[in-house]
Amino acid sequence: MKKILKFTGLCLFALSIVQCSSDNDDNLQQEPTTVTDIDGNVYNTIVVGNQTWMLENLKVTSFNDGTPITLHEFGMDWGDLPGEIPQYQWADTSDLSNMVDEELPFDVYGAMYNHWAIESGKLAPEGWRIPSQADFEILENYLSNNGFENSVATALKSSTGWLPSSGNGTDAIGFKGLPNGYINAFGGPTLGQGICTWGTTDVNTSIAIGSRTRVLVQLWNDSNMLYGDNSIRIGSGIRCIKNN
Repeated sequence: MKKILKFTGLCLFALSIVQCSSDNDDNLQQEPTTVTDIDGNVYNTIVVGNQTWMLENLKVTSFNDGTPITLHEFGMDWGDLPGEIPQYQWADTSDLSNMVDEELPFDVYGAMYNHWAIESGKLAPEGWRIPSQADFEILENYLSNNGFENSVATALKSSTGWLPSSGNGTDAIGFKGLPNGYINAFGGPTLGQGICTWGTTDVNTSIAIGSRTRVLVQLWNDSNMLYGDNSIRIGSGIRCIKNN
């Protein structure tokens, strides 16, 4: 009888683990829905806890009111602090280290935006927005509390395409964080295949504009997400979040 009771207890315990795992999976990876930007780009989405995120970096080249965003060209001032001209350029897809076998589409990493494009408030599709640092921290805390403590960045990074010095991720929840690099202050693509860079709405406006900083969120060679104050001259990709 004791053996039967022990076996029954083990079965109930195993069932409880499966149920808990199933509940977490339901919150982490629900059936994808889509959102379409003003240019007609379609993005899959994912629900993580109480948040809904796009599963790709923004690719839009027009504001949500239909106004075209200026395409950055060589010789233009990327930061453009006096002129305040919103600009974009495509993230660098040159595969110099042969990290992927196939030829990459020009927009696979999404677009990179300068300070004025991000500050416009018109990049995201209706009902969506550029996330704040707090939004990313909520995502991080949720994953930390659901099996990914001290490995959130690894879970968010794509499982292929990263330089060995940065390391591939596990893409554990299908978030598909790609190594889009960043745009340096002079307008040049930097560290493509080596780092994932997402912009936030957090800008330090208490100092002179030439010295202002924006919080950028990065997945790099650390198992945790990185948050850093960077010059507003630095360009980044955008991963939109849905308004509550």
